[in-house]
Amino acid sequence: MTLDARARAFAEGLQRSAIRVDPVAGLEDLLRRRRRRRVARAATALATATALALVAWIGVRETGQVTPILNPPPGSLGRVAATIAVGAGPVDVLVARDAVWVANAAQDTVSHIDPATNTVTRTIQVERNPVRLAAGFGSIWVANQTGQTVSRLDADAGQVQATIPITGHVSADDLAVGKGTIWVRSGNRLLSLDPATNTMADRTGDWEVGGGGIAVVDNLLWLSGTTFSGAGQMVRVDPATSRVIDRFTTAGDGALAVGGGSVWQAGITSQTICRYDPSSKRLLAQIPVGVVAKNLTADAESLWVSSDSGRVTRIDLATNTVTGTFQVDGRAPAVALGHGSVWIVDTAHGALLRVQH
Repeated sequence: MTLDARARAFAEGLQRSAIRVDPVAGLEDLLRRRRRRRVARAATALATATALALVAWIGVRETGQVTPILNPPPGSLGRVAATIAVGAGPVDVLVARDAVWVANAAQDTVSHIDPATNTVTRTIQVERNPVRLAAGFGSIWVANQTGQTVSRLDADAGQVQATIPITGHVSADDLAVGKGTIWVRSGNRLLSLDPATNTMADRTGDWEVGGGGIAVVDNLLWLSGTTFSGAGQMVRVDPATSRVIDRFTTAGDGALAVGGGSVWQAGITSQTICRYDPSSKRLLAQIPVGVVAKNLTADAESLWVSSDSGRVTRIDLATNTVTGTFQVDGRAPAVALGHGSVWIVDTAHGALLRVQH
C-alpha cells in the first residue's frame, strides 16, 4: 500500500470515529432513552393507580359503607339574606301563623317578625327567662324558665292572653303539643296544660328519666334523657294515664325531633344524632356531627341541628349524611324553617339570621 493509500484509509477511519461520537447524535439518543423511561414510569403509575382504585372499589362494595364528609365548609348551608335585630339573649325561634317568633331570654320578651319585610313588628313582654316556644290551638306558648310560668300569646294579635303558673313551682325546660294538650317538661317531671281552661296538672310518672327532650309520636309521649345511673334512655308514655308503655337504652340522651318517618335523638355525650324507627324502636343510623346538639328541627327532607358552639348542621334524611353547615360567631341554640328560609338564632349579637339554602 502506498503512502497515499494509507493516508486515505486513516482519514476514512477517523471520519467514521467522528460520526460515532457526534455530540448531537448522542444527545438525541439520550433524549430517546429518557422518553422511553418516562413512558415506562407513567405506565407503571397508571397501573398502580388503577390497582389501588380497584382495591378501594372492592373495599367499598364489601363493607357497604362510604365515609361521609362530616364538616362541609362553613357557610355551605346557604347565604345570609337578612340579619334582624331582636331582643337580648335570643334562645329559641319558631315559625307559625305567617310570622317568625323569637324568645329573648335576657330581655324577658318575645319578638314578632314579619318575614315579608324582615322587621320586628311587635315586642311582647312575658315572664322571666323565656326559653322555649311552641304553637298550637291558635296560640303561641312560651316556657318562662325562671318565672316558672307559661305565657299564652294570641298568634294573630301577638298579645298575652294568659300567664299560667307551673304546678309545683318548677322551671320549664321544654314544650310539646299533641293529644289536645300542651306538655311541659321540667327535668324528670311532666305536666299537662289544658288549652281549653288554661289549667295545669302534674302528670309525672315512674320513668325516672331526666333532662333530654319530649315529642308526641303516634299518640304516645316519647321522653329522652338519662337515668339515675347516667345511661341514655328513651321512655314511651301513655298520655292518658302517664303509664310507661316501654323503655329502651339509647345511644343518645338529648333533644328529640320527628321527621321522615323517624324519631331523631341528639347524643350530647357522643356528639352524634341517632335515628330510630318509631314502630320497632330499632336504631337505624348514628350520624357524627362533631358538636353538642342543642335543638333538632325536621322538615320533609332534612334534619337541622343547632348548637351552642354556633354551628348549624343539615342532615339529609334520605342518605343520613351531613350535607351543609353554617357557623355563627356566638351561640346558635335554635333553628326554624319556613318561608323558604332557615332562621338561625345568633345569641352573641342579639339577632336572627335569615339564611337562603
